[in-house]
Amino acid sequence: MTIDRLTQTSVLLLSLALLGPLLSVVASPGVDHHLDADLDAKEITEMILAHQAQSNRENRQVEGVISKHGSVEFWSSGGLRQHVENGAELPGYTNLNIIAKDIEITSVVPGQAAVATYYAEGSLQAKGGAPVSNYLTRVTIVFAKEDGAWKRRAAHWSPIVGGAGTTQTVIDKKN
Repeated sequence: MTIDRLTQTSVLLLSLALLGPLLSVVASPGVDHHLDADLDAKEITEMILAHQAQSNRENRQVEGVISKHGSVEFWSSGGLRQHVENGAELPGYTNLNIIAKDIEITSVVPGQAAVATYYAEGSLQAKGGAPVSNYLTRVTIVFAKEDGAWKRRAAHWSPIVGGAGTTQTVIDKKN
């Protein structure tokens, strides 16, 4: 993806995040969008937990979660951006024991687009790979609703390791 295309994509996602809820309210007056956002959060949280449990049982990623348009992703293993096509062969594991924790869902356009952030922790061993006994990763996933089901459109897994970042760790919340 070129820098121009990446910039266009970033602007589109930011525009959706900022304008999506407003446009949704304008498009359907009289509808309680807070309830739609709550339903989105419930559906996506349950889906993440169910998919993780299934993946752990079967030692492989759940099929059918990628958007029909594919997904643009950064993986916790590092490397370059990945373009994952719907129906792509997914990696298998010798051992997979990952738990999703502290899931938070932000409904961008209620019933249509949402972002999930959470932590994934546990242990795993990819087939042919070395065991990872202390997997701890931050996850951000952009979901789009397609044919009544939430599908992954973009994702970023970022490992939590020793290192430096900004000194700001908590935002002061005023109630």
